[in-house]
Amino acid sequence: MTVRDDEHGGGAPVADLAAFYSPRSVVVVGASRQPGKLGHEVLVECARLGFAGAMYGINPLADGERVAGWPLVRSLDDVPEAPDLALVAVPARRTLGAVAECARAGVRAAVLAAAGLGELGGDAASLEQEIAAVARDAGLRLLGPNGFGLYVRRIGLNLMGFRDVPGGRVACITQSGNVAIAICRLMRRSTVGLSSCTGIGNQLDVGAAELLSHHGRSEDSGAVALYLEGLRRTPGTDLVEALADCRAAGKPVVVLKSGRSRSGGRSVTTHTAALGGDGALWDVALREGGALQVADVAEMVDVLEALEATRARRVRAVFVLSDGGGDTVLASDALEESGVTLASLAVETQSALDRLAPPDAPRLPGRNPVTLDTSGGLEDDPRLLARCAEVGAADGAVDAVVVSGTFGGYRARREEELAAVEQLAAMREGGTPVLVHSAFACDDEEPVLGLRSAGVPVFQTVRRLASALAKATGALPRAAWPPRRPGSARGAAVLPTLDAAAILASVGVSVPPLALVADGEELEVASAGMPFPVCLKVEDPAVPHKSDVGGVMLGIDRGDVKEAAGELWARFPRRALLVMPMLLPGVELLAGLGQDPTFGPYVTVGRGGVTAELDPDVATALAPVEVDAAMALWSSLRCAPLLHGWRGAPGADLAALSELVVALSRLAVTTPGLEIECNPVIAYPSGYAVADLRAARGGG
Repeated sequence: MTVRDDEHGGGAPVADLAAFYSPRSVVVVGASRQPGKLGHEVLVECARLGFAGAMYGINPLADGERVAGWPLVRSLDDVPEAPDLALVAVPARRTLGAVAECARAGVRAAVLAAAGLGELGGDAASLEQEIAAVARDAGLRLLGPNGFGLYVRRIGLNLMGFRDVPGGRVACITQSGNVAIAICRLMRRSTVGLSSCTGIGNQLDVGAAELLSHHGRSEDSGAVALYLEGLRRTPGTDLVEALADCRAAGKPVVVLKSGRSRSGGRSVTTHTAALGGDGALWDVALREGGALQVADVAEMVDVLEALEATRARRVRAVFVLSDGGGDTVLASDALEESGVTLASLAVETQSALDRLAPPDAPRLPGRNPVTLDTSGGLEDDPRLLARCAEVGAADGAVDAVVVSGTFGGYRARREEELAAVEQLAAMREGGTPVLVHSAFACDDEEPVLGLRSAGVPVFQTVRRLASALAKATGALPRAAWPPRRPGSARGAAVLPTLDAAAILASVGVSVPPLALVADGEELEVASAGMPFPVCLKVEDPAVPHKSDVGGVMLGIDRGDVKEAAGELWARFPRRALLVMPMLLPGVELLAGLGQDPTFGPYVTVGRGGVTAELDPDVATALAPVEVDAAMALWSSLRCAPLLHGWRGAPGADLAALSELVVALSRLAVTTPGLEIECNPVIAYPSGYAVADLRAARGGG
């Protein structure tokens, strides 16, 4: 992915971020002689880490001093060469001047640490735009502002305000310094660490999508951890493309997306937009990009550990060992509920385990899981755990070994326990994923530390282990996407039903005959060409659910149509009525299209009818979609058995329903600002019919 010319003042597209990740020279604008200040600590930390390039501190009061061996100079004019990278560690009000000085000096890239700019709005946001313009005109790339810095382990560069970053192969991209600190602290008790850490802050220039593409190409990282609050300047489709780039490069991306609550959502006009918008669209986009979404920082580190342990390969079935009956049951429950299967062991494997297990140990059918908590078990010799693990791992049905219990707590048998660590480590080195849950995971017990140093993760609870393993290997079942209640979109105009029907008919959607009548004379003309019985509905854009207010009358025969219309006109004076034929019963579904300000057009399908909101069963995809993807959407619903034929009932015409979705998706792409909900769509063994629809245009 490249950066467009219009975003950076013209010229050749800029895709190379080498000035950030491989700078030969660095300046710290706002260097301080006072310990504790960011502009002081980064100089000390880069010296400690052995940064091999040139580094200068800029301080107007400098007088030949050095900090950690790096020279302090008064201005960029005193630096002998044009620096590749600058850390601008000055307050917000001075950042514009500092960036302008960097631009004049030919600096290629800058990290802006100051908060108090675009995130505040008003004059501060205007100042931020001035900074962007100066940098854009000079071809100066920016990280931040409102960022916490940059860390690149390979070259010993730490421009962050904290130290002791655990090293590893994870590239971290985050909008929050506090999240970065939390990740680092959790990683200190894990098997993973950071190759780099990048604070993107307000994403004034370089943003998440461009950084993902960079790390997808970089040899320094094996996985990416992304904390994101939102996107700025970059279309959401660029993020999806960058995620897919990482996936294609074999770089898993673990994403923590905040700002997903309903209170942060935009208002919408159609129910479909409510079902598809905001958090649901983020779910769809992240999944389409191949990201692994997590709920908090702890789960993020757990999943990264599971990815490292399994080498990002799918685990279909596991062999479970425990030193306690309770942990055996809890492990079995957690794994099964997370979608991980217990392996079916070969007869030879079962016999070998029988010979190893103590005589009094319980023999579960299939010998998986195995419990070793009786006399002659682990309390007598913890090496038995590793011996059984080796036997189970040799079975072709086993993809990984899971250990659950109190390993690390056998202090009276510490020598044997450490020998077991060596055996488990050798299994891991030989390619067998080994994951451990232990009650001593938070203690600095030597066996626990030994396992982690060998790349064997040790989890605090077996449920965390199971969840991380399932998510890392794609075994989790599809989660439901909760809808938001519809409101009124800013600037959206609800379209007359006949106009909406004409739009659908123009792309081949099957819509029944409709007539709009305002009086008895028009009703008589419409009735003459309409098959009976019919349905009458009040046509009022302000009433999305007409049946809730008595605005619908069903099954009306020709002789009763005038009387029924009169009742509705008495209830809704001066309102037009829609007349349409009654439709045969079938499976009630919904299908629609919407527009998202971040990800653009999308389609949503689901269970329809008046009860659609009671237990939402929906699936959403970014548009456009083709027939196979549309078919997969319908099949992903919980109500899919009804479409395939349930208990002898005829199935629905999935081919026709899929063509409906394809047509809606193309309409969404070609008609910006359009939202349409077809609910219900009545599905038949042959074809379908749109029983009701609602559309709006111009909202966002």
